[in-house]
Amino acid sequence: MQHRTKTHLLTQEQILELLRRAEVGRAGTFSEDGYPYIVPMHFVHFDGRIYLHGLPKGEKIDNINHNPNVCFEIDEMLSLLYDGVENPCDVNSEFNSIIIQGHASIVEDFNEKNEALLKLVEKYTPHLKNNEMPIKMIKGTAVIRIDIVKCAGRYYR
Repeated sequence: MQHRTKTHLLTQEQILELLRRAEVGRAGTFSEDGYPYIVPMHFVHFDGRIYLHGLPKGEKIDNINHNPNVCFEIDEMLSLLYDGVENPCDVNSEFNSIIIQGHASIVEDFNEKNEALLKLVEKYTPHLKNNEMPIKMIKGTAVIRIDIVKCAGRYYR
């Protein structure tokens, strides 16, 4: 397999479009014992940040509190490329992917939490975007913000 990390880069517009349309991303954190922990999550990207939501307690929250360095990954496999291929090792795939490195924090500011949750509703359940969210739900939901330090999008066709 050829080394393509520098020659098959997505443009900034392609990265933003994939961030907009992707439904699931994978958040990678580090546990106190040093092991990585990866969890698939719904997300939204706005204001140059990634926002996630979930329960206010759990392994990812503990890990972020221990070490805020995170990785966030999105991918889409478009097809397998095997026409005319005789050797199984020569099969490839057409894909787009994004790998983000950043710093995660638990959002405490009510207005920022509310805005992130509204953007998540708009992305995943747009038919409910005009419904008011109960304050109790906003306060009881953990919102994680990832401030992006490094972002690389790659493709193969």
